[in-house]
Parts: sequence; structure tokens; C-alpha cells
Amino acid sequence: MGDFPRDAASGGVLPMTMTTFRSFIVFITLAGAVGVTHAAEDQSPLLPLYEKVAAALVADDLSAASAAAQKLASEAVRLHHAGIASSAQAVARADDLASAREAFKTLSIEAVALAKHTKGYFILTCPMAQADWVQSTRPVANPYLGKDMLNCGEVKEETKG
Repeated sequence: MGDFPRDAASGGVLPMTMTTFRSFIVFITLAGAVGVTHAAEDQSPLLPLYEKVAAALVADDLSAASAAAQKLASEAVRLHHAGIASSAQAVARADDLASAREAFKTLSIEAVALAKHTKGYFILTCPMAQADWVQSTRPVANPYLGKDMLNCGEVKEETKG
């Protein structure tokens, strides 16, 4: 069995030395860190597309919200992000602003989870809608209440990435 160390008592190959084990753990940790960074980079186009959906809802524009949500859904499918794809499709299929905003709540749950790992975003909350959303600017622009109550809400958290 080549140069593998053997157990003196049984003559079997030893599984791994402590040094080899530590090297393996360091490798796995570094590989995982690279993978997490890569995954975050792959997801980065999703938040700007999500913000286009939010902006359309802020403007009370169902047609624009539907079109933006469809683009977001397509990109999420391409990036294998099923949660965002499904939620965005629900917004795109909405028949009215109230339904679109309700579907946007689910989409926002996905966006908040993604934003928490991406620097430069704000997580806001609307007490009246009892829902959160994500945006890249600090001033409140509420997608749940639109033009009627544009400034209703507050920043909960600034993401650090």
C-alpha cells in the first residue's frame, strides 16, 4: 500500500495523521469561504432587480412591477435561486396592486435574507403592513403603501456584507 503509515498492531493503514487532518480542515474551511464569497457574487444581480419591483410598487405601477418581477424571476432561475424566482413570479402574476404587494412580502423575506450577506443595503420595516423590505438608499420609500404613505416605515438594519 505504498507510503501510507501502518498501524503496528494490525498492519492496517492508518486513516490520517493529526497534521494531515489539520491541513484537511484548513483546506475545507478555505474552500468553503471561497464558495460563500462566490455564491454572494452570483446573487448580486438579484437585489438591484428586486429594487426595480419595489420602485414600481412605490409608484403604484402594477404593469412596471409585473415586468420587473418577471425579469427578476428569470434571473433568479438562471442563478438557481428558487425562492426568489417563485416569489417574483407571484408578484408578476398579480391582478392588482394589493395582490402584488401581498406577494411582495414573501419576495422581501427572500431579499432580506440575501441582503444580510451583501454590503450596502438597508432593511426597512413598515409597521402598518407588518412587513420588511430592502433598498440601497436610506430614505424610506414604502412599496407596501405606495404614494399614499411613501414615508411610512423605518430603517431596521444596515447590511455589512
